[in-house]
Amino acid sequence: MDEAKNITEVCRELNLTSRTIRYYEQRGLIRTVRVSRTAPRKLDSENIARLRRIRFLKSLGLSLDEITDVIDSEEKATALIRSKSADFRHRINEMILHVNMLTEVLTAIEKGETLYTAALRAEHPYDEDEMLRTASDAVHCLLENRFADLRNFLNKDMQETSTDFYSAGWANHIRNCGSFVSFGEQRIVADTVITRLHYEKQDVEILTEVHCGIITGLMLRYSKQDEPTGMTMHLG
Repeated sequence: MDEAKNITEVCRELNLTSRTIRYYEQRGLIRTVRVSRTAPRKLDSENIARLRRIRFLKSLGLSLDEITDVIDSEEKATALIRSKSADFRHRINEMILHVNMLTEVLTAIEKGETLYTAALRAEHPYDEDEMLRTASDAVHCLLENRFADLRNFLNKDMQETSTDFYSAGWANHIRNCGSFVSFGEQRIVADTVITRLHYEKQDVEILTEVHCGIITGLMLRYSKQDEPTGMTMHLG
């Protein structure tokens, strides 16, 4: 048998507590060894490796019951992780829908509607013509450096930000794009209007989150060959 390590050393190495290791042993996930009745318990390399796998699987959101079922089978573990990933994505999508509904209601209240009148908006939250019009007006404010006018389209939280912030952010992000060429296509994805702007060296896309005709988020990302780069910068 290879040289075992004492539990204190393993705890320090894996950032675990001795209580956690004892609990895993009680669950049958690992086994410690003892050379004599009076000697301290130790862990061999195989069980240290199992501890690493347990820690990793827990970091992925698996419960100890689930880990017990899959720890000895990489195939089972992979299948469970795939299932977990789908479940998490579903829950994230549900949360995004709830956040959008809450934002829609709160934005309507900021515009002077009552809570329950605003709640009706949440049932049919998106007026596409209104969204496109609001996003287009805001983008033109950016292009024309009318940052004071831009504030008229922003929600209360964003209005608290100095216009100098928007001015500096816009200038920094488009500085290397070259001269402005043309206003490109617009498309709607959920609560966001994506507006493409053509520049001499580098296209950009402005992502405008719109609720009840009010902008609740404003971002920019660079695009190449009609595809976004994936890098998104918040303008506000």
